[in-house]
Amino acid sequence: MKTTTIELVALVWKDAHAANEGWAWFDVPNDDGDLIVTSVGLLLPKGHGRKRGHISIAQSVTDHRAIDSILHVPKGMVISVTRLAEGRFQDGRFVLVTQRD
Repeated sequence: MKTTTIELVALVWKDAHAANEGWAWFDVPNDDGDLIVTSVGLLLPKGHGRKRGHISIAQSVTDHRAIDSILHVPKGMVISVTRLAEGRFQDGRFVLVTQRD
């Protein structure tokens, strides 16, 4: 079976969000900034669940090569992607190797 490397990343992105929780005055904006979100997950490689035009991360991976809870963030909303570690399937197990400073 081909060795697939999967990176563990911190993805920082701008989220679409509601400006308020109910009625608001039309002439008085109450939300003047972006909602910045940081998500940590396994960066999906091309051909493995990634969506075109998006950064796709998965929350979980099993030793049987199944992934779960995929988040697709449009590339235009992405601020940064920081590599935290590298993972690979080795001897029937998924193994993470942390990055050293």
